[in-house]
Amino acid sequence: MKKLLAIFRISDRQAAELDRALRRTPAVPPVDAALHQSIMRAVRAGANAAETTPKEAPGKLWLAMAVSATAAICLWLVTRPGSGSLPATPSESAQTLAVAQGVLDMGAEVSRSVPAVVVSPLSNELASVDHDIRNATQFVLATLP
Repeated sequence: MKKLLAIFRISDRQAAELDRALRRTPAVPPVDAALHQSIMRAVRAGANAAETTPKEAPGKLWLAMAVSATAAICLWLVTRPGSGSLPATPSESAQTLAVAQGVLDMGAEVSRSVPAVVVSPLSNELASVDHDIRNATQFVLATLP
């Protein structure tokens, strides 16, 4: 310790004064009465705001119930058996399949005509998308009755 005092050129008297100053508790500044009053006003205002919040909740609850009931009715009307929509005729489904096949053929043609250098960075992504589509298709087919 004496070496440190010698290095920093602190005398024994200065060290004792420093020790006393550090051991003394710091003086607490007096609290202003206006500060206390402003804090209490803010607390009361917060309490009043908290009391008004539950009064608004029933209105929001009724709105949420009305929206969910409307959505449930619409969903039921769309998915109920015998809803009046006619099943697709075989010719319509064949046309739909022909259009889908045409799109797939165009995609295959584009992949053949574009240089491999342009397509190669995306080939892994395309394989991943294809894998995901196959898995999704298997899942959907497995869940159908």
